[in-house]
Amino acid sequence: MAGTKRPSFLKRQKEQKRRAKAEEKREARRQRKHAKAEQGGAGDEFGSLEDFEVPDLDEETAGEEEDEESAG
Repeated sequence: MAGTKRPSFLKRQKEQKRRAKAEEKREARRQRKHAKAEQGGAGDEFGSLEDFEVPDLDEETAGEEEDEESAG
């Protein structure tokens, strides 16, 4: 029956240290994300989607068709 023994003391300490370091990284990332959100950012470098104006495609294509008709 392989694998029934517990890990050695040093391996266990190493694992605990690795997990603690990973948790610190996660917490630091959460804090940075929270600080960025407080500054008004949406979490990405381009800002939130509400900041962008989406043009009405019907108006744009209608304007192009009128230009083509008057030119021809």
